[in-house]
Parts: sequence; structure tokens; C-alpha cells
Amino acid sequence: MSNERITLKAFQAPEEPALCAEFLHEHRMVLEEFGISHVTTNNEVWMHDPYTYVIVALHETMGMVGGIRLKIDDGITPIPMADAIRKLDPRVDKALAELQPYGNGEVCGLWNAHRFNGKNIPVLLSQAVTAMAVPAGARKMVCFVAHYTQKHPARNGFVVMDNLGDQGFFPGYPIPRIIAIAMVNPDTMLLEHATAQHRQFIYSLRLRPEQERVETHGSTTFEVTYRMRLSNALHDLYAYQQIEADRLRQAI
Repeated sequence: MSNERITLKAFQAPEEPALCAEFLHEHRMVLEEFGISHVTTNNEVWMHDPYTYVIVALHETMGMVGGIRLKIDDGITPIPMADAIRKLDPRVDKALAELQPYGNGEVCGLWNAHRFNGKNIPVLLSQAVTAMAVPAGARKMVCFVAHYTQKHPARNGFVVMDNLGDQGFFPGYPIPRIIAIAMVNPDTMLLEHATAQHRQFIYSLRLRPEQERVETHGSTTFEVTYRMRLSNALHDLYAYQQIEADRLRQAI
């Protein structure tokens, strides 16, 4: 029996209006199932924004089963995290303004369709969006995540922004049973806080944004085709070689 197949496809939002519309529809359905009727990122503005990059997970028969976005801080339009946190902690504007000159982007809009649950899609999307950061111009990244998804950005190099909220935590947002957490990836090039396994794959994906892998999660095995090419990522070669050298030294 052949494995299931999915494709992770990356693009600038205005390039794929149909996929953006499907993303918005599917994401809203997932939020409604969680009892969330409104979050800052759940709107149509990003669909027309050239500073928004999108990754979708497309199943061969089930259609779009997951997605994530990266919004680059252009210094003009506030990133969604700013609008979400400002009413809870006005210090967010200063914190984000300090990151913007370095090239900052917000990871947002992560969702996974229930019809394809338990297949590690959030992990794959989180890795992919971190791999996309440098080619998209984000040398730093932030995110505002629910407590049950914190492990995904943490493995990819994100740490809690303890200068916001209650040591980075915002209990009861956007609904009472959720604790939101503000996080930052301070160096998306070197990924010093990422796990070795995740860092290795992220650099592999930057060097070869068009590749195929077999992923196994529990008893499920499926084939993933990555279509992640945005621009030439060879400027990461030195950092990737350093990580590979460290891995080889540890293996001796």
C-alpha cells in the first residue's frame, strides 16, 4: 500500500489568491471548533500584502489540511501581534520597534484541519516557516502562541519574551482556557536556541527548498514534497557548514 502524500507550498500572499481564500476559510473553521470567533490575524488584509508569505499543506485527496504565515514587519503596517498585545501590554510597541531594523517577521495563523489531525503537520509547518525566514528577509521572528503549541516554536529556536505580559505569558487570551505566550527567535540565521535535529533540517531545507522526504509519526508514514523556493538561500551555506561540523564532532 502506497503512503499518503502531501505538498508544502510556499508563496507570497498576492501570488495565490485562491489558495489564500481557502486558507482563510479552513483556518476560520478550525478556530470556530475551538470556540474562538475572533483573533487579530483572522481577516482578509494579509491576502493582498506582498510582505506576507504563506505556506500551505496540500493533501493529495483531502485538499488543504494546514497552513501558516510569515508577516514581515515593514515599519508601516503593524504586525498582528502588536494589535493583539497592545491592549494587554502597551510595551509591545517598543519591544517590536527594537527588532524591526534587523528584519523582523511574525509567524502567525498556524492551523491544522481536524480531518488530518495527529500527523505532525504543525511540526512540519513550523520548521518550514523558520526555514523560510532568512530568504524572506526576517533575521528575527516573533510569535504569539497558545500554550499547547509553545513546543513547536521552542524547538525551532524561539524563546519567551519575558519583557512582556507576565514574564511573557498572557492568561485568558483569546479565551479563558488558553494562555497566550509571546516568543522571539533572536537569530534566524544561526538558530542557537533550536534543537540540533530541527536546526539541521531547517538548514537542509534552506539549501534545498525543493525536496522530498518520508515522514513517520507514530504508525503513520507519508511522503512530503517541499516547494519552498522564494529566493537563493546560498548565503546560509557557511552557517550550515558550521552546524554540520559540530554534528560530526559530537558523533566522534
